[in-house]
Amino acid sequence: MSMLAWREHQSNLLLRFGVASLVVIILIAVGNGALLSGYVGRIMLDREARVTMEFVQNVLRSDGSIGYFADARNAELERRFRGSIEHLVAIPDTHRINIYALDRSVLWSTDQAIIGKHFVANAELDEALGGKLVVESGTIAAAYREKPEHMGLNVSSDYFVETYIPITYAGSSQVQGVVELYKAPVALTELIRQGQRSVWLSACLGALMLYLTLFWIVRKAHRRILQQHTRLRRGETMAALGELAASVAHNIRNPLASIRSTAELALELGTLSDAVAAGDITQSVDRIEGWLRDMVSFGYVDAAHQQSVDAGTIMQECFAAAAGELARAGVHGDVVKDAQSDVHLVLADSQLLAHVLHSLLGNAIEATGRGGRIIGQVSAGVGRVRLSISDNGRGIAPADAGKLFSLFFTTKPKGMGIGLVLAKRVIESFGGSIRAESPAGGTGASFIIEFPEV
Repeated sequence: MSMLAWREHQSNLLLRFGVASLVVIILIAVGNGALLSGYVGRIMLDREARVTMEFVQNVLRSDGSIGYFADARNAELERRFRGSIEHLVAIPDTHRINIYALDRSVLWSTDQAIIGKHFVANAELDEALGGKLVVESGTIAAAYREKPEHMGLNVSSDYFVETYIPITYAGSSQVQGVVELYKAPVALTELIRQGQRSVWLSACLGALMLYLTLFWIVRKAHRRILQQHTRLRRGETMAALGELAASVAHNIRNPLASIRSTAELALELGTLSDAVAAGDITQSVDRIEGWLRDMVSFGYVDAAHQQSVDAGTIMQECFAAAAGELARAGVHGDVVKDAQSDVHLVLADSQLLAHVLHSLLGNAIEATGRGGRIIGQVSAGVGRVRLSISDNGRGIAPADAGKLFSLFFTTKPKGMGIGLVLAKRVIESFGGSIRAESPAGGTGASFIIEFPEV
């Protein structure tokens, strides 16, 4: 699978995860919201119903009017019962009260029209007669109006609560009758709705936070995988290139040495025209040798032996080694060291660091015309050592600035595009960094290397 195809596949995986996780989290949030909001409503209604049941039972027990359920013809019990009814009618938000005997007949009701009637097909009444507190709630709809005991019910609110309260003596489970209350609890309804809104808001915010957190973690892991895959592919490329370079160098260097020896002999013995040709051959051999050094160096970066070295000394040695090349190109080169310190220690492999600096110096010589100037500078900052090679040559085109450290990218007609890639790999393996700077629209360029100070 190509790198582009692999990246596209990973992007599709991230997209599928994002969509699938969003759908699953929304479903979980909706399920939790519905479950918890319903639970909040049931808990509040049940609590309110139990408080009402305790009040109703205490009212009927306190004056003995509870006995009216068993002896409805007793005038004294009827008088007490009607006195208790006045307290029940005063319960806030109550729109109807039905009181049932054990035979399911209506002993008393705020709706005089249903007193004495029997409501046999009433499952809630059956449960209450069995001793269970029953709470039903909902909106005024056709389904509720179909129940016979709802006939004539006029509730101003669109939401009502129907409570069936079993009436028992204190300390006894024997049901004496049932009190049915129809209430439209406006304050309670609003409190339930506020609680349900809070539950839904919490569920939505929790789902959003969970999704964003998971997506952030997965996206970060996705980027890390892409970076590691890129580094792995680059490492595999470099390793393959290093192995290839070592093999090629082994087979080419001996013939190159023979060609160079022959060319140098021609320079000593030949005519002027032969000398020019021999000089061209010598330069070509040197160029090939440089390519081979760059390629072979790829195979040794990971196995580099790092130790504390003086970056300033290595910089001076590189400029000294390139003195002949600078002179032939007609370019002035100089090294400037920080006046505050003579030693600038960094953790690196001296040979590889020297190779990087020599490669950067060679690039600067090629980019600088005769009469130009190249400055190598070494300085120390707060915990950092800074090396730079600057020239006043043709500079870096803005379109090329982002490609300088890409493998096989080169602006040289006979370049291979591996020198700066190798330099970046070497410097980063030492824990440092390298960058290029060039004034916009101006001339000259600087390559800056920074190391942690030892």
